[in-house]
Amino acid sequence: MLDSQKLLLYSVNILLSSINELAISSDVEFAEIIEAQKAVDTIEEVKKAVLATEWDFNTDDEWEFTPNLDGYISVPANVLDISSQDADIVVRDWRLYSKSKQSAIFTEPVKCKVVWDMDFNTLSHPLRHFITIRASRIYQYRMIGDVQHYQFSEDDEHQAYISARRSDGRTAKYNMLSGTFGREVNVRGN
Repeated sequence: MLDSQKLLLYSVNILLSSINELAISSDVEFAEIIEAQKAVDTIEEVKKAVLATEWDFNTDDEWEFTPNLDGYISVPANVLDISSQDADIVVRDWRLYSKSKQSAIFTEPVKCKVVWDMDFNTLSHPLRHFITIRASRIYQYRMIGDVQHYQFSEDDEHQAYISARRSDGRTAKYNMLSGTFGREVNVRGN
């Protein structure tokens, strides 16, 4: 059984095997082995890109942000995306900004839809698997450039994406009449 702290290490070793490198035995080696560090960086890059596409588990529809004493609302570093229902609120300089008022100063709390970044080790297995397969494909292509292997693993990535979306859908209760059915990006085109 895998220790939850070893999940990233397990995924890094999958990326390393995609370029025929030996597995590493501890996360201490991330900083010591350049290929391992590049694998960690690729997983983090892909994780953020995948999570930014908005999943049920990392999205809050009406998260309330409260202004500080100066009226500014700072955006936490683990926010991947923010949107307001009226499309008036945007992020500028890591603060919320009202386009209609042309101001970053607020007198009342503001509710926004927020997409959160999350630690890789806290994600469900289907999502970690999808991120790992996608990261492996990108990592292998960047490190070796084998187009044939890149295309072969595309089917694995697509199957992992379907599994991850099904897992997310078990809690999301998506509805094609009232929800955002069909807006996901086609993985094969990436």
